Amino acid sequence: MTTRTSNRIRITSDKGCLSEEEIERMIWEAEMYKAEDGAAAARIQSKNDLESYAYDLRNSIEKLDIAVNETISWLDGSQEASKEEYDGQKRELRATVNAIMQKLSGLAD
Repeated sequence: MTTRTSNRIRITSDKGCLSEEEIERMIWEAEMYKAEDGAAAARIQSKNDLESYAYDLRNSIEKLDIAVNETISWLDGSQEASKEEYDGQKRELRATVNAIMQKLSGLAD
């Protein structure tokens, strides 16, 4: 006499799977942190903009300082220069200053 008894074994693995609640919690946290991330990104961008502006100003001021000092040094060593030489030096200095001022006015935006 034989009996038809069968044993079935079902193996399931829940390991590594997320429950619906865990997925919803993760989505909620992502939305919550999205606003914080946006604020942090905006703050960092503002800092970078200010830093860039400050360095551009400093570099422009240094170039202006160099041009002025070179002109003053030239004046100190050129007491007997001609009118044309003085006028030429003034044009050079003015051109340098104008270029720097244009750059600075562009930075003011």
